[in-house]
Amino acid sequence: MKLRSIIYYQSLFCFPISVLSFINILYSSYFDYYLNLSAYLVTLILSLTVGLIFLIFGKKSEKRINFYEQILLILLTYIIISGLVSLPYYLSIYQISFIDALFESFSGLTLTGFSIFDNIKQIDPTLILWRSSSQWIGGLYFLFFLILIFSNKQFMYKMNDLTFSGDVNNVESNIKNSLFKIFICYFILSIIIFSVLLISDVRLFNSLNLTMTIVSNGGFLPTNSLIQIISTPGQELNLIICLILSCLNIFLIF
Repeated sequence: MKLRSIIYYQSLFCFPISVLSFINILYSSYFDYYLNLSAYLVTLILSLTVGLIFLIFGKKSEKRINFYEQILLILLTYIIISGLVSLPYYLSIYQISFIDALFESFSGLTLTGFSIFDNIKQIDPTLILWRSSSQWIGGLYFLFFLILIFSNKQFMYKMNDLTFSGDVNNVESNIKNSLFKIFICYFILSIIIFSVLLISDVRLFNSLNLTMTIVSNGGFLPTNSLIQIISTPGQELNLIICLILSCLNIFLIF
C-alpha cells in the first residue's frame, strides 16, 4: 500500500482548514470577538503544521493510488479533518467535551446537521461562522470524493466518463481538471446564493451562514429557527431558487 502517497493527498485536505481558521481570526479581530480567538490560532498552527509535515513526507511519492487506497484516504480525511475542526469547539469558553466537539465537527463535515447546541443564540458569532464553514468545506470534499472514487476504472458507471477517458496517461490530468471545475462552480454558486440572499434583505451575517448551509445541502442554521431569518414570501421564493440551484450544482458543472 502506498502510504506515502495517501499522506501526500491527506496534506492537501489540511490546508483549507488553515484558510478557514485564518478567516475566523480576521473576523474575530475586526468585530472584536476575542473570547475564542486563541482557539482559531491553535487550529491554524496545528493544521498548517500537520499539512506541511504530511506534504514533505509524501512529496516524492507515487501520486497514482488505487481504489482501496482512495477509500482509506477518504476515511483518514474525515477522521483527521474532523479532529482539526473540533478544536475551536473544544477550546472555546463553552466547556464543550472533546466527544461533543468531535460530534459537532463530524456532523458539519458529513452535512447531517445534528447539533449538540440547544440554543444557537448563546454561541458567539465566530463559532457560528465556524459551524457553517465546516459544512461548506464538507460539501466541497464530498464532491471531490465523488470524482476521486468514480475516476477509478473499476467502476463502470457513466460518471466515469467525466474523469476516465480510456487513456491511462490522461487520468490524472482529467481528475485535476474535474476537481478544479468543481471548486470554481462551487465557489461561484456560493457567491450567487449569497448575493440573492442579500438582495432579499437577509442580514449579512445570516446570509453568509445560510449560503454555506444551502450550497453544501447541510443542516446547520445560524439561528434556532429558519423563520427568524426568512420571514416574507419574497424571501421564501428566493430561498427556493437558491435550494434548486444548490441541488443542480453538480449537473451545471458537467
